[in-house]
Amino acid sequence: MIKALLNERNAILAAIVANSDDTIISKTLDGIIMSWNPAAEKMFGYLETEAIGKHISLIIPPDRLEEETFIISQIKAGQKVAHFETVRLTKFGTLIPISVTVSPVVAEDGKIIGASKIARNISEQILLQQEKARLYEQVKTLSERQNEFIGLASHELKTPLTSLNGYLQILEKTSGDQKSKHIISRAAQQVKKITALIDDLLDITKIQAGKLLLTTEANNIKRIIEDSIELMVHVHPEHEFKFRTDIDALSIMLDAQRIEQVLVNLLTNAIRYSPSSKLVEISLEVNDNQVIISVRDQGPGIPEDKFELIFSRFYRMQESGTQGLGLGLFLCSEIIQRHGGKIWVESKLGEGSTFRFTLPLQAN
Repeated sequence: MIKALLNERNAILAAIVANSDDTIISKTLDGIIMSWNPAAEKMFGYLETEAIGKHISLIIPPDRLEEETFIISQIKAGQKVAHFETVRLTKFGTLIPISVTVSPVVAEDGKIIGASKIARNISEQILLQQEKARLYEQVKTLSERQNEFIGLASHELKTPLTSLNGYLQILEKTSGDQKSKHIISRAAQQVKKITALIDDLLDITKIQAGKLLLTTEANNIKRIIEDSIELMVHVHPEHEFKFRTDIDALSIMLDAQRIEQVLVNLLTNAIRYSPSSKLVEISLEVNDNQVIISVRDQGPGIPEDKFELIFSRFYRMQESGTQGLGLGLFLCSEIIQRHGGKIWVESKLGEGSTFRFTLPLQAN
């Protein structure tokens, strides 16, 4: 009965090996080929009768014979060699890249008597990897050229804009006509908007090149928030900014200019994306050795599936109808991350949005 079961099991195993799409070969510890399935014939070109009894070096390129010594040493030690990528030689002299797994063949008494090898042709996989590498280099080159172009174009644009802004200031001071002054003032505002967009593009190129440097020193974070609010009050006197905090003064290590850039961006967005409301709420608190700053608007809110996307480069909320390059929140995220903090949004549709960011608490 047991013998019959063993014979049946061996027959099943033989059928599996014979019908496998993978190349399956067995060999002695001396490297003599003991079995050679149809997939091996297809891969290497040798018929079973041509391969059995021959040394495994039949399919090993001369410059890779040392690999066989290594594999056999592992097998003798009872170790399996898994997914070993190498090159083997066909009957027709063609080199084939393969991934091979070699396992010990153990006799009934526990003695290792040989090795079984399963091999797969990985030519397509290697071609895909090479194609990915080629495309990656192309994208990298295009990205570098894009950043170089943006950087050069931005610098070139800033020069005439600076001159234009200067001329507009002169015109505003010398013009006695109120209507002309109003038009000049509106033109100056548009110049400032273009300048801000160019500055954002320059920051993006610095980030891409790893050149966005921070100048950190001890600064009063409360004062920076107050200064940012004061700036917004001057630009948007029709809005109400409520600042809530229990902190009198708190000095931490940060780049004051960059943190102010983040705050102004968040406050500007709070106004831009809630046109029907005039209230913006700001808070400052300390929790778990970190500073938490929040900016809350009374706008329509943000869908939950957009929470991560809005911090992506060039992403703009289509629902808002506002114009821009979609760089502001991306820059905010980069600046906060470089300070060792994090930034996120909390929002419900119809209930406004709250943007929060943290900074490490390093009191001085």
